Amino acid sequence: MTYGRILGIDYGTKRIGVAVSDPTQLIARGVGTLPNDRHLLEQLDRIIAQEEVVAIVVGMPYSADGGKGQKAREVEAFIERVKSHTGLDVATWDESFSSVQAQRTFLDIGMKKKKRREKARVDTMAARLMLQEYLDYRKQSTKVE
Repeated sequence: MTYGRILGIDYGTKRIGVAVSDPTQLIARGVGTLPNDRHLLEQLDRIIAQEEVVAIVVGMPYSADGGKGQKAREVEAFIERVKSHTGLDVATWDESFSSVQAQRTFLDIGMKKKKRREKARVDTMAARLMLQEYLDYRKQSTKVE
């Protein structure tokens, strides 16, 4: 088993949601959001250094038919920038319904409507849920029968 934190990114045109795993790569926690501006890569560098990140997973917004639309192509371009800037491995994970899942989670815990509508809160939770799904999948796929 490899150790080290994995950074989860829910890409958005205006801001990105960020989550990070624990060093054993079992649990994801939300970190917050970052504005998607010219300082984004520098801000990611800070998080990567602070959290000692060893890999990154970025949510890929597949369309309903499983294909890649305009948004997915935008995410692919972002991934290439991140890879070349950080030198880290970058994986993708289907995040098609992560924002919907975030809203459901907020409803399940009884969060007030006003707080559920805060975009930054939704983006952070979407990143956390996407990363947790990725971690769970990796854990299941490495189990020996």
